[in-house]
Amino acid sequence: MTRKYLVTVSLLAATAVLGCVMAWLRSVPEPVRQIENISTALPTEETTEMPTPSTEPPTTEPVTEPPATEPPPPPEECLIEDVPFYTQHGLLSTGCELVSAKMVLEYYLKEEIPIEDIVDKMKCQYPQDVNGKATAPHPEDAFIGSPYDPTSFGCFSPALVTMMNQFLPIGSNAVDTSGTSLQTLAETYLPQGTPVLIWATINMTNHHDYLGWYIQDKDGNPTDEWYDWQINEHCLVLIGYDSDYYYFNDPNAWQSQTRFGREIVEERFASMGMYSAVVENVQNQQPVSP
Repeated sequence: MTRKYLVTVSLLAATAVLGCVMAWLRSVPEPVRQIENISTALPTEETTEMPTPSTEPPTTEPVTEPPATEPPPPPEECLIEDVPFYTQHGLLSTGCELVSAKMVLEYYLKEEIPIEDIVDKMKCQYPQDVNGKATAPHPEDAFIGSPYDPTSFGCFSPALVTMMNQFLPIGSNAVDTSGTSLQTLAETYLPQGTPVLIWATINMTNHHDYLGWYIQDKDGNPTDEWYDWQINEHCLVLIGYDSDYYYFNDPNAWQSQTRFGREIVEERFASMGMYSAVVENVQNQQPVSP
């Protein structure tokens, strides 16, 4: 069999096979023929495009906060004119602290408080002889003696605050502000309409040791701590100031608005221990930290 003959036969066979295939495809229904193309019609999954990283270097500038609002400066002068005034003369011989407290309490409570009620609420104690030693509480803890007795002593702000809080309504309270400078007390509280109880001396005169005692412990026994009472100790109600003077309701005077020079008042106030007290949270007044 020649090579030409074999090629001819092969071509004929291939042609026959191709014809059979084409005939089969024409006989297959249309949906079947399209099944191979279904995948091309399916939705493709969307891909999220990643953001391109910034090539700019991070800022190193500090974040600046808005400037804090400065509180307004205190007024150059101030005077609370409606604080009731009482003189201790003919009322309490040595009770300047209690008469001053009466002025402040009535300023807030808007009613008269009998001085006898104030004395009754005040812890008072005379010095006593215990085992041959004169002993008494510290004046911060009690009134030493009796405010009716001209030979008695007195008390300081912690003891007075305890008494005053027995009269004030819930939400209001007397607080001990001792240790705060007189200028700070004046410029902080007086513009708010808050009078200040302060300790200085009678007529801003000199003071000196008078008599003393051993401080007693909680059981009433004398300790080794000796206390010297300062003669001329005095309590007043600070109600105003200007560039030259401080103004007081002074229970040792006969009328309100007694004034003393600022320098001498600050000196006497400091030398007596910088004792002071105020009443806070009354008539929507907000306390200011000294």
